[in-house]
Amino acid sequence: MPDINIQQWDETTFLNSREQWNNLLERSAADRLFLSWEWLASWWQTFADSNMQLKVFAATDSDGKLLGLAPLYLSRVKSHGVSNNRLQFIGNCWRERSTMPTELLNFIVDKCSGDILPALLLHIDHLSDWDELVIPYISRQSESFSLIENKVFFKLCLVRNAEQHQSFYLPLHSGFDDYLKSLSKSVRLKLYNRRSRLAQSGAVAFSNHINNNIEENFSLLNRLHEQRWGKAVFTGQRLKFNQMLAERLAERNALDFSVLTLNNRPVSIQYNYIVDGHVYNIQAGFEVLPDKKIALGYLHFGYEIESAYKQKYSCYDFLAGEGKNTQYKAGLTESYIDCVDIQIVRKPLLKILYRLHAVFRRLKANDTRRTL
Repeated sequence: MPDINIQQWDETTFLNSREQWNNLLERSAADRLFLSWEWLASWWQTFADSNMQLKVFAATDSDGKLLGLAPLYLSRVKSHGVSNNRLQFIGNCWRERSTMPTELLNFIVDKCSGDILPALLLHIDHLSDWDELVIPYISRQSESFSLIENKVFFKLCLVRNAEQHQSFYLPLHSGFDDYLKSLSKSVRLKLYNRRSRLAQSGAVAFSNHINNNIEENFSLLNRLHEQRWGKAVFTGQRLKFNQMLAERLAERNALDFSVLTLNNRPVSIQYNYIVDGHVYNIQAGFEVLPDKKIALGYLHFGYEIESAYKQKYSCYDFLAGEGKNTQYKAGLTESYIDCVDIQIVRKPLLKILYRLHAVFRRLKANDTRRTL
């Protein structure tokens, strides 16, 4: 193994690392949005509190070249009533408080340096200050997941797949017409064919890749989301985070608000980022029209996906999460990434409690089956 140096960055180094962080990200297989400096630095600057200690570990070679990053933090929490030190990725406060969910988390490792990931995992394994390590939304297909699940590291720990997620995405192969043909009749009707019915109500216009008027667009998003869900989607810290992130990614021309108007009146908005030809759909807001046969959310997706095909983007990402009534994303694409929240428990008492919890769950499930 070549000489690998692992150092812990302080907050100043982390917040000043934008260029070298994103250069490494481009040489890695890690997600280009959620593990970007812009996303993680914005999240930390918005949601970090006095209970959270930054634990960013940087791996370099003998010449000082950055080859790997573990963007973590440590906090004091309670699990099953037991106080412990939780090490987790910047981007989520797992089972603690609602922030802004960060998906597809992983270590950021230069693809040409196969020894870096094991070195980072070994370094973390040898740290003595954590009782449990949590990695939310990690792909089951990732090398990190495989090394952890197969106990290559953390051999004395209890490894739990605590929660399951499906992150839906659409590979933009062939063309939009072929995509429409692949859909069920009912989904194609809502996504595309109802355009003519909407046009009977007035002039319809679609515009996207709007990088300016950030505050105005978030205001529109909140207003339309409130009409559908009864409350604004981004307020307080969540609004602060998204405004900070939007301003930073607009500098990279990656911010994309798209708006659907009817007679020049905005009736639907989508909030996206486009990074390296990959479209990430973050949030949507739309009116519920009197005509119940028109689903503006679906129609807006149709315009966006058609535009993504025309722009020759590589992927349209719906991400994890469900709709108000159904898992509508499964009707828009068959492709998804299986993700889990993986929990690595080292504290002996916690290991016992989680094992007992698993036994009780199995007994309860068996009793339910007998009753049925």
